[in-house]
Amino acid sequence: MRCPFLREEQVKSCQVAPFRKSLARSSATGAGERCTSADHRSCPAVHESHEAHPDAARCPFLQESLVQFCAASPRPTYVPWSESPDLRCALDGHRFCELFLAAAGVSARGPAIPTADPDESGTAVVDGVPVPGWLYYADNHMWLDAGDDGLCHLGVDAFLARLVGEVERLTFLTVKGDVRPAVVLTVGGADLTLVFSRPLHLVAANTRLRSGLDRLVADPYGLGWLFTARWDVDAGGLRHGRVAREWMASEVSRLSTVVHEHLLHPRAGAPMPADGGRPAPGFLRHLEREDVLRLFAAFFPLPVDTRRAP
Repeated sequence: MRCPFLREEQVKSCQVAPFRKSLARSSATGAGERCTSADHRSCPAVHESHEAHPDAARCPFLQESLVQFCAASPRPTYVPWSESPDLRCALDGHRFCELFLAAAGVSARGPAIPTADPDESGTAVVDGVPVPGWLYYADNHMWLDAGDDGLCHLGVDAFLARLVGEVERLTFLTVKGDVRPAVVLTVGGADLTLVFSRPLHLVAANTRLRSGLDRLVADPYGLGWLFTARWDVDAGGLRHGRVAREWMASEVSRLSTVVHEHLLHPRAGAPMPADGGRPAPGFLRHLEREDVLRLFAAFFPLPVDTRRAP
């Protein structure tokens, strides 16, 4: 599914102009247009070029081509049709484009393939954690969004984003190839290594995210995406729909238990609700390094076959 803001246009340009500029055919016609008529012979650029075989009907230096551009961009850039302007525009990945999301609004958030199943078409909020029903979730709180064109996107869920609160540094361990998507998030001076549960054919990593890490936490299911990869439609071992919501509820409950019974002690100085409620966003920053690493291991584990033997 291509982006609805992807447009096509025929443009024309002059090959001998000192400053070349492409003009859309729809806006480059009029009474003063000389290039496509015999009047082009009165153009100074034609005389200065000394064309050996002039064409009486039209200017020999007139170049016309088909281009693409983004209609949602305030300053559209023309890109030749023969070169895809962006993988996201021509395929389903446009759903993660900042311009598309800003123009289409909240209604743009949803599955690549519309479905009438409420378990998969909407976003449920489980104990304060948004859980989009169309995503697939791994044990370490990474999600996978299956597109309708053989591609998928991966990122971290709102449970992880809420817990870390702020990411100081993002390091991509894998970028392309047949590998397990993997990143390192540095939080409070501690490194959290996230490795997806299965190998995928990575197409690209969202390296631009490193210059705007706030997106990773503020919009984990959208602009905070991490990877684009090829999707083989095998969801074995991943949670989806109602199962994902039930799992998320158990994770929130387990986090509260672990924090209150095992991690919360006087030296941590962590602000917690008096009724023993859920940890506040960014709670990790109130724990000591050893407790942070222990929490990472409990809730964001590495795949079993990637762990080092003791």
